[in-house]
Amino acid sequence: MVSIRAALAALCLGIGLSAARADTNADAFVAHQAATQTFEADLRQVFHWSFPRKHVESLGHISYQAPAFLAIVLTNPVSELVLVRGDDLYIQRDKKAPAKYKLEVHNGKPTQNMQFLLSFFQNGCTNFVGLFNATVTQSNDVATVMLRPKHYAQMLPLRSVESVIAWPSFDVRSMRIGLIWDSYITYEFSNPRRNQPLAAGVFEVPKR
Repeated sequence: MVSIRAALAALCLGIGLSAARADTNADAFVAHQAATQTFEADLRQVFHWSFPRKHVESLGHISYQAPAFLAIVLTNPVSELVLVRGDDLYIQRDKKAPAKYKLEVHNGKPTQNMQFLLSFFQNGCTNFVGLFNATVTQSNDVATVMLRPKHYAQMLPLRSVESVIAWPSFDVRSMRIGLIWDSYITYEFSNPRRNQPLAAGVFEVPKR
């Protein structure tokens, strides 16, 4: 996900604001994200893979702490932990030993979907500017930002990133990561809490 700043500026111009006002609102969104030191919310995650077919809806909780800590704890229907600590990614399923991966960028492309989610909270996903074309639609109190890769082959299996952002509060409501074969991952956030103390130990790596 990338260049939401430019996309929101285009939205502001589209609803009749001046270029200076549009840039101010886009800058305000990026500043809002950069000023987010902690964030947590209840989470509904949907994982849909078309071939072989797999569809799993999970409930849980998401926590973020600047600059690079992110934890997704799923509890229903099965337990799962996805933990980001800087450049390290840990995934633990059914309380088994956690698997460890490295978050890297190759030729400007993130290697893990979690990097998009982390980057959103860090600075509005300006990390990966230049990889996507953006379109924005406005409906009532939300802005929907659709990002599509400029070069699809380079970004496979990623096909799109769609974010729904409350307007003008800038709070994220949902994110949908579109993948090949009409597969996707969605994250829906509710009961958000920003810049509040987080529970102790939320970012600790589980013991092996």
